[in-house]
Amino acid sequence: MGRYLCGQRYTQDLDITSPMFELRTEAFGRFQQYHFFHPRQGHGFSVVPGCGATLLRLRCKEVELLDGYASPEALEMGQGAKSALLFPFPNRLRDGSYRWLGKAYRFPIDEPTTQTAIHGFAYREPFVVARIELTKEHAEITCLLDYDGHCAGYPFPVTIEVTYSLTDRGLFGWSAWIKNRHTEPIPVGLGWHPYFRVAERVDACVLRCPPCERELLDERQLPLLKREAFTDFERPHPIGSRVFDDCFRLPATATLCDIHLKGDHSAVRLSFSRSLFPFFQLFTPPDRRSIAVEPMSCLINAFENGEGLRELAPGSDWSAALVVQCEAL
Repeated sequence: MGRYLCGQRYTQDLDITSPMFELRTEAFGRFQQYHFFHPRQGHGFSVVPGCGATLLRLRCKEVELLDGYASPEALEMGQGAKSALLFPFPNRLRDGSYRWLGKAYRFPIDEPTTQTAIHGFAYREPFVVARIELTKEHAEITCLLDYDGHCAGYPFPVTIEVTYSLTDRGLFGWSAWIKNRHTEPIPVGLGWHPYFRVAERVDACVLRCPPCERELLDERQLPLLKREAFTDFERPHPIGSRVFDDCFRLPATATLCDIHLKGDHSAVRLSFSRSLFPFFQLFTPPDRRSIAVEPMSCLINAFENGEGLRELAPGSDWSAALVVQCEAL
């Protein structure tokens, strides 16, 4: 186990009158887990770069806000893609197949019940630590993947960076940067999949989200490209027994999307730009311990329907970011 400040190992005690964020590393199965924490505020987060740069924990005043993977085995199984980077597409792809520039490609089927591929593959890839910064005000880590195109469904080399940051005021940041290293344009979709746990059960959670449109889905959870108005949680309202596995589209007039979740021990506000993430998914897992809020740059099955899909030219890059305001009650 090692402890670091600004990338340097240290042994001396910090001046407690002006504590900095600290870092502790430890084994998590065959991976390394990076714990960032503020000794006075009790804020912190934990990341496993070697398995998808997955976020495992997010804490505000020592209160855990995520339902993350509890063991290395669960992380490697990746069920639910908890708090994972979703690339090159979020959500589902019909039959795992698509055509791009006149050629056919196919991903493995991850969901046999719907015969779809889901959430791409980046959350299983081995990222490395590219940069760490620790100060009195914030902690930040950037994880990097130089993907060589080894997946048959996406044989396009790209570089991906994902950055996590946390301030001493409880503001958590997530961002991703993608660069096309292929010789031709490539299709790009992106999402993030945090499972927030702000109450013992999601039934007790109060949700507020802006007016939007709910995408109508078929029996395979694929879009019919029809929508209906959704204003059920325009004002804060308990989730209760409501079951979500729904995709929503923000109106073209929207600029910023704020989704509020408040429970009996904590609250979060997830904020993102509509220009970066015009869609989001809400999902309540069967155990009802949490609710997943999934900002998405494109619609479900975007590799086929093209809704929100980005075409990244050779040598060009694209980035996206969002923030989570954390509060312990």
